[in-house]
Amino acid sequence: MKKTLFASTAVAALSFGGAASAAGLEATVGGYWYIGAGYDSGLVSFENPAGASGVTILRDGEIFLGVTGSTDNGLTFDGRVELESFTSGDQIDENWARVSGSFGSVLIGGEDTTSDNHEAGIFYGPGARTGYFDAFVSVIGSSNAGDLIGITYESPNISGFSVGGSYHLAGTDGAGDQGRVTKQIEDDIYSFGADYSGEFSGVSLDVAGGIVNGDGIEDVVFQVGTTIAYQGVSLGVHYDSNASGLETDGVDLTDDDGALAVGVQYTTGPWTVAGGYAFNFNDEDFVDANNFGGWVTYALGPGVSATFGIEGNDGGSAEDTDIVALGYLALSF
Repeated sequence: MKKTLFASTAVAALSFGGAASAAGLEATVGGYWYIGAGYDSGLVSFENPAGASGVTILRDGEIFLGVTGSTDNGLTFDGRVELESFTSGDQIDENWARVSGSFGSVLIGGEDTTSDNHEAGIFYGPGARTGYFDAFVSVIGSSNAGDLIGITYESPNISGFSVGGSYHLAGTDGAGDQGRVTKQIEDDIYSFGADYSGEFSGVSLDVAGGIVNGDGIEDVVFQVGTTIAYQGVSLGVHYDSNASGLETDGVDLTDDDGALAVGVQYTTGPWTVAGGYAFNFNDEDFVDANNFGGWVTYALGPGVSATFGIEGNDGGSAEDTDIVALGYLALSF
């Protein structure tokens, strides 16, 4: 009953806001491309799914189609559809519409879990194409359940604090998406998240965390992290429980008892230098897999950057370390 009332309220707000609108909604277009090349010694990755060693080519992109506008009664409306720039079984990525106001915001559509959107303590190269935790070439994943169809609420930011919650229908992200999605038995995900951001005597602090649970998840998944920054130097620490019942980036996390990541980043002018280390725990071995990465990024101009990064993983074996070296351009508009 509460879910029905929640959805009805959102629809009513959309209808009322449209009637009170002082001007039409404005359409926007944006997107990105990542192009580059490198060498992969055999790590199974986004760029090299077969795991064979050799030259790897990166070409990836998305086009964002958006809409935004506001009404005289103080409501703001926006929406977004992300279209892959290459043929894919999941051609449409995130796709949602949102109503915002003094009450916070209500979003309906395909989006990450609230826990994933309240995350701190991890650094990435542009587009997460290189990293040390849940970048696309990493085998250590996070508790993100993907861009599933659902409803998300985010509170207003009050003195640096914000909280949110989401309800998603699992198994609905992909080529089989439909305009109306109905809950399936034992096939849903609940997620909650919170974060705080503040500054004290020039020191910036960001603390965030969240939980994910649902009928199809054996144990509650939780994550927590913090980022501390001062004069261009940032230190991040992140822990993810990686409990049973989740897969991330094609990696089965069933046997994992947790993943810990520590990273550092330094930015000066157009240069950014960053890197970190992460490892998984499981019941049998204290450390199941080690993952490390480092990269240098140079901002060539507005919306254009060049990055060279190296990422490695031993897969839980001290005798065999897979290395990925990748140089790429990030173009955004």
